[in-house]
Order: sequence, then structure tokens, then C-alpha cells
Amino acid sequence: MLTRTMTATTEGPTETTHAAGVAKAAVAGLAGTAAATILSALLHTFWSAVPFAPVAIAQVLIRAPSGAVDSFFIDRLGHWAQRIAVFGTSVGFALSGAGLGAVAARARTRVGVRAVLTIALLPLWVASFLLYPVTPQHLTRAPFALVTLPVWIAAGWFAGHVYAGLTGPSQTRRVDHTRRVAIKAIGFGGAGVLVGLANLGRLVYRRPDPGREKFTGAYEAARGPKQAAGDAAFDDVPGLTREVTSNTAHYVVDEEIIDPDIDPETWRLSVTGLVDRPLSLTYDEVRAFPLVERFHTLQCISNEINGHLIGTAKWIGVPLPLILERAGIQPGAVEVVFRASGGYSDSHSVEVAMDDSSLIALGMNGRVLPRAHGFPARLLTLGTYGIKNPKWLTEIEVVDEPYEGFWEQRGWSKPAIVKTGARIDVPKNGADEGATVTAAGIAFAGARGISRVEVSTDGGTTWNEAQLKTPLADHTWRLWMHRWTVGPADLGPLYARAYDGDGVRQAAAVMDPYPSGASGYPSVDL
Repeated sequence: MLTRTMTATTEGPTETTHAAGVAKAAVAGLAGTAAATILSALLHTFWSAVPFAPVAIAQVLIRAPSGAVDSFFIDRLGHWAQRIAVFGTSVGFALSGAGLGAVAARARTRVGVRAVLTIALLPLWVASFLLYPVTPQHLTRAPFALVTLPVWIAAGWFAGHVYAGLTGPSQTRRVDHTRRVAIKAIGFGGAGVLVGLANLGRLVYRRPDPGREKFTGAYEAARGPKQAAGDAAFDDVPGLTREVTSNTAHYVVDEEIIDPDIDPETWRLSVTGLVDRPLSLTYDEVRAFPLVERFHTLQCISNEINGHLIGTAKWIGVPLPLILERAGIQPGAVEVVFRASGGYSDSHSVEVAMDDSSLIALGMNGRVLPRAHGFPARLLTLGTYGIKNPKWLTEIEVVDEPYEGFWEQRGWSKPAIVKTGARIDVPKNGADEGATVTAAGIAFAGARGISRVEVSTDGGTTWNEAQLKTPLADHTWRLWMHRWTVGPADLGPLYARAYDGDGVRQAAAVMDPYPSGASGYPSVDL
């Protein structure tokens, strides 16, 4: 009995000590990744060409899922989907450091755990190197690897230093000290993430948003429509969308976590591929082309029924055919590919690219094109969803075969033609019997235009034609309005439906945005 008791007493502390050593090594690894996060954040702050590692890897993760997954998160989280991806990457960084520390503690080597911890974090450096997304505003992969290697070596050394402190003679049984170190590591790592995400260096070195500047120079101004009888009534509808969307209110959806900060002095728009005269145009040379201003409605393909990922602005730019004609498209050309800073790309047929409605936009609502909307230049094509209109353009390539763009590779529609649809802005919900109610909203059908909007106040049993405001252009959205006195039959829900310029009614069948845009009648409960 005595022998058994002594054996149990002897083995218990050994196992406990080993488990405690693994835990302390994990905390040391966590401290190492916290140090790496802080160092990476400072490096990015003072040298913006070196991306902050969690953001760079999060960018890769955002681009990896299928279109259905993208649509799911965009619909439910909007821009928070990107923020959550960055947060998840940062947490993964920390946990992976803790895991590597634990692995180091289990490595039975003669050099000891502390020495192993010094190199234990290098797999994270390798991962950041392999997953590194090369962009024009950042270092290429090899220089990035060389610049960041000292960060991970220093972080590993720090992890070993922390482990030595946790396992010193005075700390053998101080579990509370290990916990305090873990809490401090989490705190400092979180601070490093905040510094890295805040882009403090950009506050110092980043150029002001070009969109603050008024667009100067000669251009053919857009001509608004001649007012028709009844148009003025739309000015008195509270809650109805403004006909021209301001730059700040216009929706923004893209796969970039941080908008590229492009220097117009060094930016070039190249025209390559099947052309007689390849071009490399400076910003001033692009602006030297004849410029026009046009009303243009742009809608995101992930816009839901009754959604707000749509806007209309006055865009200033160069008709795309002028640029392509200067380059000279060769026989056999099938599509024109548009590539953007950061790696995004999409394409259009030569016919669409050579249509006079296709525009290389340089300005928006009388201002220089804002950074969030694609400065220095973006593409606008008539009747297509936003995915077909890349921002931050850098290259136009004429090719002899069909091309799959960024979102098409993830299952989204290649033609991405805007579906006909209406949206109800007011009323939000509820109406009293005997009250006079105004229902109003927008309708859009891309290049086909809108010819009619109908409203049902009794759940779809009967339909009434709504009043339409004269559109800003044949292809922009149209405002609609219907006033009526609520009667006993108006039990709701309130429905709206639109007809395109050819008289074709929008689809009633409810479909999710993925893969070719949402459909179905919008409704409001009365």
C-alpha cells in the first residue's frame, strides 16, 4: 500500500509539471505572435508598401470562397463580413502561435524548449509569404519575405525569452503569473491589430481622398430631362430616394479590404493584347481625351429584393471606344479584359466595349472620382451589374477567347445583365383605414429602361398603375408614386412591380442574388 501511494504521489507531479510546461510554452507562443503583430503593425505604419499581415491574409481568405458563400455573408453582414474576416485572421494568428508554442514544448531536443521556440514561429512567416497577395501598391513577394523575416525571428526570440521567465525557479508553481502573461499577450496583440488596421501611417503619408476635389477641365455636361406635368409632385414625398445619389451615400461593395491608394503621377492605363498600337496612358493623357458627363445607374448583383445597393450619379469620363480606336483592335478579337489594382478583373464582348455608352469614368457628381469608387479610373457599362465594372483600372487587354472574371470564377453570372425590378421606399409599414397613403420608390431595368410600374394594395388581387417621373436618361432608374385612400379591402401586403422599356414585366418568382441577381416583387405590410 505504501509503495503504491508513493508511486502515485511521484507520478502525479511529473505529469502535472509536464502539462504546465506545455501551457507555459503555449503562452510564450501567444506572446510571440503578439510581438509579431505589433512589429508588423509598426512596419506597415512607417512603410505602407509592406502590408499588415492579418489584413493581407484576410484578403486572400475573402477571395477564396465560392460566390454562394460570398453572397450569403454580403447579404447578412455587408461590410462587416470583411471586418469579421480580419478579426478571424487575427485570432487565428494568435491561436496558431499558441499551438506552435505547445508543439515546441513537446519537442524532445537537446537544445531545449527555449531554443526551439526561437524558430517555432517561422511557419507563420512561411504562411504569410505563401498567402501574400501581390498588388501594385505593395512589395512583391520576395522583398516582402526578406523584410518580414526579422520580425518573426524577433518574435520567436521573444517567445523563448517569455518561456524562460515563466519556467524560472521562482515561477515553477505560480500559475497566476502565467495567466497574467497570457492576458497581457492578448492585450498587446489586440493593440497591435488595432494599430495595423488603423493604418496610422496612411493618416500621415496617405494622400487626401481625390474625391474631395472639384473636377476641373472641359467636358460635355449631362443634360437633364425636360420636366413633364406631374414631375414636381415627387419633390414632396418624404422618404423617397433622391434622384441623384451623393458620393457619400452611393453604395460601395468590393472585395478589397482597404481601398488602393494610387498615385496619379505614376499610374498608367495600359492597352495591350490584340491591338495595332499598344498604349501606356498617363492620368493626364487619359484626361486629355474628349470628356463627357452622363447619368448612370449602378446596381450591385448582390442587391436583395427592396435592397439599397443601387445608386445614380453623374459620371464624367472618356467614351471607351475613343481609347480602343486609338489602340486599333485587330481582327479575331473576342473580348476586352479590364484589370484593376489588387488583381480584380472582368471582361466584356468587343461589341459592348466599342459601344459609345461604355465609359472610363474619371469624375463623379462634379468631383474627381473618389478613392472608394475607383480613383483614378473605373469602367461603366450600360445595363450590367457592378461586378462587370471594375474600379482602380490599370490595364485593358483585347483577347481572342472568352475570359472568366473574378466573380465568374466563383460561379456568378458572366453576362450579369440587370434584371427588371422595383423598390418600395415608402410607406415603411402600417396604414389606417380612411387615411390617404403615398407609396413611392424606384424602378430599374438597366439598358432597357422602365415603361410602367404597378402597385397592389390588396395583396396582389388587383393592380393600379403608378405615376412615373421623367427619367434622368433613358437607361437610369425612374421614380414612381401611387396615392390612395385606404379602404376595407386594402389588407395588404402592399406589392409593386415594374415593366421594362419593351413592356416585359419583372419576374414574380423569388430568387436569391446568387448567381445572376435577385428577383421577386417587393412588399410592405399594411
